[in-house]
Amino acid sequence: MPVLSIIVPVYNVATYLREGLDSILRQEVQDIEVICVDDCSSDSSPDILKEYQAKDNRIQFIRQSENKGPSATRNIGIKYAKGKYIAFFDPDDKVENNLYAELIHAIEDKKTDLALCGYSTFPTHQIHIPNFKPYHAMQPMDFIQKNPRIEMNNDLCYTWRFVFKRNFLINKKIRFIKNLHVGEDTVFNYECVLQASSIIMIPKALYQYRINNAGSLMRLRYKPYLTNNLQKLVDEKKRLIRKYNIEHYIPITTDLSEKIILRYLPMLFNNLYNNSNQPDKKQGIQQILSMTMIRDSFRIIGFRNIYPSWKEYLFYLAMKFKFTRLVCYEYNKIFTPEKIIEAHYILNSLHKPSVVFMVLGTLCSYTYRNKYLHEGSER
Repeated sequence: MPVLSIIVPVYNVATYLREGLDSILRQEVQDIEVICVDDCSSDSSPDILKEYQAKDNRIQFIRQSENKGPSATRNIGIKYAKGKYIAFFDPDDKVENNLYAELIHAIEDKKTDLALCGYSTFPTHQIHIPNFKPYHAMQPMDFIQKNPRIEMNNDLCYTWRFVFKRNFLINKKIRFIKNLHVGEDTVFNYECVLQASSIIMIPKALYQYRINNAGSLMRLRYKPYLTNNLQKLVDEKKRLIRKYNIEHYIPITTDLSEKIILRYLPMLFNNLYNNSNQPDKKQGIQQILSMTMIRDSFRIIGFRNIYPSWKEYLFYLAMKFKFTRLVCYEYNKIFTPEKIIEAHYILNSLHKPSVVFMVLGTLCSYTYRNKYLHEGSER
């Protein structure tokens, strides 16, 4: 039985695949099996996998008969894994040579079910370290409660920076949710953290995450599945919050609501712009602002200013009160073919708000102030 099973979901990554495979084959932990599951790639990825399999018997090549998505692909890898530990690797990324050695040592030293580390991005060279107590075996609730910005900081995103005990995943029957193509790794990580006996974090950027790949959600391609998948992602997160009885913990609820408004909502606007089948953008904006997860988030956030500038806050108020014409007016100024669209662009590059926006903000602030002064006098 190998020490470590590294599961590699593969789909049209021929450009980066050799570099990624070489990266994990150079690991200090050599007693490994590399389970490459190809999800019906149409490029030369299968040929590259056959080439590597022929020269290194640690590589297993499984090719699916139909495209099933990242969740199903990773689940197949778990099914065939035989190692004492399981890790996941995206083949367009790279890892430091000591990644798995350090995480496995931490698990064995502190007797935890899983370990995670930080990561760096390339080619932008940014470093992200999770906001958890380092080198300390943490209980699940400590892990959650001591990081009130766990959602906004993306501290439970990305399965590839974790190592799990295989028996833990098998005994707890934890798998990726099928047909979830956005944030499936975050839901998986939540489930693992909340079911673990303890968790440990290594404050080192040992994984190298490639950004600006053509497959990124932030690119200019319309994704028909995005709206339903984001709603499903939020529903799954809320299910876990209820399942493990942490819905009374206010920071995790408000943190998730802020992420929905600050991250998911701009992604939906971006996707709407790229949908050539919906020329009526005003109707599309109305539909987005009427989504349950959006309305619930507006209600939870209320009138708190979660933006770095007043003009963004005024745009938030326009969305909250569903002033669709105003939102559409600003939207049409922002989304022009000459501009590179990123999910956060709609909030970070607003034009100078109109007088109507300023009046709106004044009225909302006045209403909010009077409401709370009135409530305070009744107490």
